[in-house]
Amino acid sequence: MGTLRFGFTIGFAALCWGQAPSAPVLNQRGAVNAVTLQPAPSNVALGGLLLITGINLGPAAGFRATTTPLPTSLEDPPLEVRINNRPAPIFEATPGAVTVQVPLETPLGAAQIVVRRGTVNSAPARVNVVAPFPSLRTANGQGFGAGGSVEGGKLRLSAAGLGLTEPRVNAGELPGADEAASPRQPVRANVGGIAAEASAKLSAATVGEFDIEVTLPEGAKTSDVVAIYAGNTAGNRVTLGVEPTAVVEYLPLPEAARVARGLAASDLRPGFLALSAPRNGEGCWPSWVVDFAHSAVREVPDCPAAANQNAASPFQTNPDSAVLAAFAGPATGPAAQGVSDKLTVLHPAQSEPMAVTLPVRGINIGGAPGGNLNVVLATNPPSNVLVNTTTGAVSEPAGPGGGGQPGGGGGGLNLANLQVDLGDEVKQLVAQPVNLGQGAFGVLAVDNASAVTRAKFGVLNAAGAVQSTRPFPETWLPLLAPVQTQGPGLPGGILPGGPGGPGGGLGAVAAILRGATIFDGQARVYWVLARNAAKTADAFIGFAIAGNAEPVIRRLAEGTFVASCTAQTRLFNIDLSRRIAVSTGVTPESEVKNPCSANAFAVLDLAARTVTAINLPGQGEFSVSGNSANEMSDYVYGTNADPGRQNRSDTIYVLDGVGNSTFRLDLPPEIATFNNLNPIPEMTLLVGQASAQGSNVIGGAGLVIFDIENQQARLLPTPAGFAAVQLLATFPVTRKLLARGTRTDPAGSQLLLYDLVTGDLQILANPPGVSWVGQVPNAPGTPGQPPQPAAPPLQHFSPRSNAVHVMGYGANRQPAGMILVRVN
Repeated sequence: MGTLRFGFTIGFAALCWGQAPSAPVLNQRGAVNAVTLQPAPSNVALGGLLLITGINLGPAAGFRATTTPLPTSLEDPPLEVRINNRPAPIFEATPGAVTVQVPLETPLGAAQIVVRRGTVNSAPARVNVVAPFPSLRTANGQGFGAGGSVEGGKLRLSAAGLGLTEPRVNAGELPGADEAASPRQPVRANVGGIAAEASAKLSAATVGEFDIEVTLPEGAKTSDVVAIYAGNTAGNRVTLGVEPTAVVEYLPLPEAARVARGLAASDLRPGFLALSAPRNGEGCWPSWVVDFAHSAVREVPDCPAAANQNAASPFQTNPDSAVLAAFAGPATGPAAQGVSDKLTVLHPAQSEPMAVTLPVRGINIGGAPGGNLNVVLATNPPSNVLVNTTTGAVSEPAGPGGGGQPGGGGGGLNLANLQVDLGDEVKQLVAQPVNLGQGAFGVLAVDNASAVTRAKFGVLNAAGAVQSTRPFPETWLPLLAPVQTQGPGLPGGILPGGPGGPGGGLGAVAAILRGATIFDGQARVYWVLARNAAKTADAFIGFAIAGNAEPVIRRLAEGTFVASCTAQTRLFNIDLSRRIAVSTGVTPESEVKNPCSANAFAVLDLAARTVTAINLPGQGEFSVSGNSANEMSDYVYGTNADPGRQNRSDTIYVLDGVGNSTFRLDLPPEIATFNNLNPIPEMTLLVGQASAQGSNVIGGAGLVIFDIENQQARLLPTPAGFAAVQLLATFPVTRKLLARGTRTDPAGSQLLLYDLVTGDLQILANPPGVSWVGQVPNAPGTPGQPPQPAAPPLQHFSPRSNAVHVMGYGANRQPAGMILVRVN
């Protein structure tokens, strides 16, 4: 039996009720990672620490374990916490909160949490169990900001969530006195974008936590962001320390580099980027490395090149690396034949570019695990190689590429042509194939997407061969979104069941894959939105994967139809309550409209298989056009629809997917409208640019913050001396928000840094000779002539490195130098 040290203290008060219930009651959003405090649905690793809040959970006098092994049952009647029906070791318990360790045997995926008092169970809450998920402790105990302590060039951190150990140490226990238990997954560190030597071992004093030691790279700064990876997974990021204000650095550019029109920067390394001029007649992008660590701007040799001749920059990045890479051209033929068999790799730890030779010409450069590069080669068929960004070594991938979808080659599925033969002339895919697990894939196909008369659901094996098919119920057909006939390309990231993208190949695919489907992995049912042939009713139709049961039909309320007037119909997956939501209206729309309006939600309960209609408060309507309606932390939100306001709104409507209810958030009285709404999921906030009463200036009033969880709205006002503010980026590592403030007298702009916790504002002074930052507006034209077009923005915001790179422009609106801001 060991003595236990605690690294946390429960500070959550019980909810206020007139009469406390006798049974334990869980806050359905109250099961979160006890270290990161990530809003639900939260990620926690096997052996990680879980905080559960609610009412009547623990003993009135409280409990805190002082010895090990931790108990799995307390008091009389006994208190137990079960995760997927497995008892969890208990650290601490009060009536309002319990902290437990996730059992090591818990299956990965969505897990159900129940608190039991005697024979009475709470209703379940849910959490995502993953392996692993490094969860770093911070000085403020809130999962963000500075973490650990630095001494003698070493950073020492405490973390949970590194997964199973070798030798194995059971949940609720400490390692033996002479036993050094280390994570089974390899642990690595990244400090300010530079790989750093790291070691980890299970704490001998705190159950479920690890002691991590990181050797700091030379030149590490207090503001540097630290990421710890277990395998290739990183959790919350922290900073080395705390600076009182943001740090601004400036590098004037040589005259030759001031023609730059493209910028590529690492998401991990502050102050390391490449500027590029437009592509020249030789097929090269003249480029320069901007290296703040060495106060240098250097020309890049060897003709940086890319397959996309219209790219602003030829350089590509890896989200988990600080390197920049381009082909060393020029290209000698069509892009399909490859650009070059050589790469130029820029690394912040190396003073000179690294030259890498490929087996044959490459077509495309992308990221690979471990911070390396994946290069697609111009072979037939195309093949891949991996490039080690530290050594330059080239190797073949360890396993087959392609990932996640069945492929053609002799099977029934051919994604290139979006065809699969399910019989009866039903061949055209209309939804992204869904991985059903166990080597099976679900597909939805019709006879003619332009005029559907027959449809089937099919199950394919990994080779694409059809294993089974089922027709749609009589009179029902898949509800396909209308075709976008004109206007802007499809918004990215909203392809039902899979990735999306703006325009180009994926945009064209999205225009064909217009069905709305979702797979309930727990019940193994494939759900499809459908409309009857008479266009008098809509429904969710569910196909069970196993057996030959008839499809389940769950109609929407009479007179209620899916808001099907957008180029894609969104289904919102509510993880915490196992529900699916869709926006609805009163008309069976069949054409794209802007705005496409909805006045309610239809919510399918996957467990009960019932559909509930939930109206908006009052007579409200919201727009679902493009990405106007979206989801964050199992809240679905949208802004009111009013074409006369020119894409501006004055109200947010929210569906609480857990409470199965709606509410609205109105603006503070000094604000008339807002637009450009952006989510901050780490804090369950939305932020938009606010216009003042009686004014049409976007951002003239400042930035409006909508606190969804607390149902409040507040204003971050435009500071004195500025005409308007523009939202640029948010930085979860330190809970900051960056905006650009514009002035009229004298004309120019500056960066503004708001603290999202305190509301404090830092106005960052421009370097000498800089009037504009990031971009310049259209220059005034000569009398009788239109304004001169503005140059493209030269700016890069990296929330993962807590850094900002923007071009500084002089009063003449010409590039002058690069600005680096280290956000604190």
